[in-house]
Amino acid sequence: MPMDATRILLEPSQARPTTRESSPPKAISPASAPSPSAPPRGRGWSRLLRWSIGGAMLAEAAYLVLPSVLYRTSVQASVTAPLATVRVYQPGVVVGTPPEVGDPVSPGQTLFEVREGSPDLRPSGQIEAERESVRLAADALRAQLDELDALKATLGTHFDAYREARIGRAETLLAEQDSQVAAAESRLEEAEFECRVHGQLASRAASSDVERARAGLALAVARDELEVARQARERQRLQLDAARRGLFVGEADGGQDRVASLQRCDEIMLQQAGLRARLGELDGRLVELGARLDAEREHLADGRHEVVSPIGGLVWSSSLATGVEVEPGATAVEVVDPALLGIEAFFKEADAGRVRPGTAVEARLVGSTRILPGRVVRVSDPRAIDPRRIGGAERDSVPPGTFRAVVELEVQPESGDLADRHHIGVPAIVWVRR
Repeated sequence: MPMDATRILLEPSQARPTTRESSPPKAISPASAPSPSAPPRGRGWSRLLRWSIGGAMLAEAAYLVLPSVLYRTSVQASVTAPLATVRVYQPGVVVGTPPEVGDPVSPGQTLFEVREGSPDLRPSGQIEAERESVRLAADALRAQLDELDALKATLGTHFDAYREARIGRAETLLAEQDSQVAAAESRLEEAEFECRVHGQLASRAASSDVERARAGLALAVARDELEVARQARERQRLQLDAARRGLFVGEADGGQDRVASLQRCDEIMLQQAGLRARLGELDGRLVELGARLDAEREHLADGRHEVVSPIGGLVWSSSLATGVEVEPGATAVEVVDPALLGIEAFFKEADAGRVRPGTAVEARLVGSTRILPGRVVRVSDPRAIDPRRIGGAERDSVPPGTFRAVVELEVQPESGDLADRHHIGVPAIVWVRR
């Protein structure tokens, strides 16, 4: 049996060795001896596993080396993200609970408040001084308007008195002219009577032709005088109507002075219209300054200023704590937006002809197999630093003979949210087709 043969083989190896003379070896049957050509069990599977691991390593190495052979690859690259620096522009003490590093924030979110230790009263003083100056100017305009009103009233009184005098004179002249018209009508009737008498006498040969001609001429003169008197009466009536309306079209001693006064009243009214418009502007300015002064007083009473986040993302660094004093211009918080990752790559100067703004590129983060498409947005000197982004390589470690290319990724490494913050500063590889 096989088990007996195995036991027979193991027993001599376990027994103490003896001399050949005292213990001759036993013969082993060919059926029970192991075959010298049969390989050990499990050695074939081990060799297949080693070949598989070696092939996988070679394939990975070829995958990593392939871009540098078929494409123009970057010498050095790293993932960057937009960075917003939040500064404090006035001294004070931090109030509330500032966000901690890694906390998400949204655009316009209040990060913290600064309460002034010693409030600045200069803005309120300047507003008060400006408002007092405007108020004095408005009061001066009102006083000037009152003076013009008084002057206009005086001129109006003088003009009314003059107009009454001119109306009385015009009425007297009109009455006189009515009398002259009546006298002219009487003379006309007398001339007509004489003309009729001479006509009757001439028919009885009691009047000469000369007397009858003289009577005709007297009748014509009487008619002309009546017409002149009537025209003069009509002129006087028109002058009376004009005087009652304040228009003086006749001759009068000193009348021009009174008419100039009326014109001066019109000029005063125009001047007052301009002054009232300016006064309205000053009153509006007073209302505006009053509102600003009230707001400044409320601000001084509260003494707090909100500091908001300019972008959305997460807090990258913070030097704040509740009750800490801050100085103007100090950096309080830095906020990054990991949803808009990009890559800062450095290429050899020989690749400048192929790597230009607008060039389509592909990138891969070290340790990842995902290919990310992108586009070059600008190129610059390798020593240039963009303070609005973070994650770039140190400028001391930039290889010589290179130039800097800023790549905008069309696809984000992860889902484009806050999980991408772990990729900031991670090395990457960027390549362009040859």
